[in-house]
Amino acid sequence: MDGAAAHSPPGGPVYGRVPPDRLAEILNVAEDGIVTVDARQRIVLFNRGASKIFGYAPDEVLGRPLDTLIPAVFHAAHRGQVDEFAGGQVVSRLMGERRTVLGRRKDGTDFPAEVTISKLGSGPDLLLTAIVRDAAARKRYEDALVRLNAELEERVRARTAELAERNLQLTQKTEENELFVYSVSHDLRSPLVNLEGFSEELATDARGLEKLLTDDRIPEDLRRQARDMLESGIRESVGFIRTAVGRLSRIIDALLRLSRAGRVPYQAQVVDVGSVVRRVADALHRTASERNAAVAVGELPPAWADPVAVEQVFANLIGNALNYLDPARPGQVEVAYQGEKALPGGRGHEYAVRDNGVGIPAAYLPKIFQAFQRLHPDTTPGEGIGLAIVRRVLERLGGTVTAESVEGVGTTFVVVLPAPPEQGPGGAP
Repeated sequence: MDGAAAHSPPGGPVYGRVPPDRLAEILNVAEDGIVTVDARQRIVLFNRGASKIFGYAPDEVLGRPLDTLIPAVFHAAHRGQVDEFAGGQVVSRLMGERRTVLGRRKDGTDFPAEVTISKLGSGPDLLLTAIVRDAAARKRYEDALVRLNAELEERVRARTAELAERNLQLTQKTEENELFVYSVSHDLRSPLVNLEGFSEELATDARGLEKLLTDDRIPEDLRRQARDMLESGIRESVGFIRTAVGRLSRIIDALLRLSRAGRVPYQAQVVDVGSVVRRVADALHRTASERNAAVAVGELPPAWADPVAVEQVFANLIGNALNYLDPARPGQVEVAYQGEKALPGGRGHEYAVRDNGVGIPAAYLPKIFQAFQRLHPDTTPGEGIGLAIVRRVLERLGGTVTAESVEGVGTTFVVVLPAPPEQGPGGAP
């Protein structure tokens, strides 16, 4: 057996032997305060670390009660806790696990402390030793952290309130703009109808004048001069007026449709997106056949939205895809499900409308959701508001729309709609 084992006492092995004078020196140089009291809670050991923390010299506290180092308000409670620990089975524990332990310095100031207490012996030979660490610095750090957290929370609350107010203002401004557009468009309709009527009267009068000029009683030179005025001036001017009136009428109609997209009330419910899209595809079957195209509809999960609004979105997107197919190859339009997508209000479903059409140049792609933006104005009829309506409708439904395109290859529009809410007992959302 080795030397350590040979000298092991009954209580367990000893891993080294330190002379008493060296042990006292080790305890004295420790930075933590070490305070030992006897069974009567009289201080019997007070090291240099304790002197630095409490401000007492050892000879000022040795033999005095432990209460000397405790604020007076805690004397009775502290003595009871120490007696309870002394009579219990636990030999060591951290004091104040659920609250701050306070010590009192010689100058009368209190300070937060971390204290671990242990015991040795029993009865009149009982010794209780406390290892004390000044926790003032840690307390200041914790208090500062609490203050910083409170300030951060307050800033977040203020910023959230500011953003909510701005969002409300933007919403109100959007509603005001839409109402203004609606009012102006509606007011323009009346004079436009008059312009259409008067231009038609002018066209009728021009035809009557043309018949009148066939009368042989009118000298030939006058008929020739009047006919030249009719052909080169009146009829051409009337044609320009009627073309401009028709263009203005279509623009007003487009503005009215765009303003309605932001004002029509929606009723959120579970929408069978697959059925809606197949109904749209059936309605556009003739258009697809004329363009030598096929529309394929995959399995599409339901959404939480307004069914009329969802139909409007996919009718615009599928119709747009059919309008911009490449006539040099058979057209293919596909509506497919791409998986779940996170939305600010919760889960969403992502649907893709793909085509193999002419595609969109990269420089033009950021503008396609703006009103009255048309890439090929001479190719298909319309005023360029279909995609603007799609975006506005989806914003109101709590969804999104984005586009990806490669010129000459095709375009994909990605629509995200809110998923139906989770159902609880009884099928209620």
